[in-house]
Amino acid sequence: MFLTDLKKRESLTIFRDEDWLAMADYITVHRKNDIRVTFKDGTEIKA
Repeated sequence: MFLTDLKKRESLTIFRDEDWLAMADYITVHRKNDIRVTFKDGTEIKA
């Protein structure tokens, strides 16, 4: 239900813990300059 509400918004203007926790699955630290965030849909980004 939360993700459905989140998709209806045009953009996020403030950081909310609830938004981050609903989207992020886990964070992997490979090295100091190689940190990756994996989202619940499987998308991975280098942070």
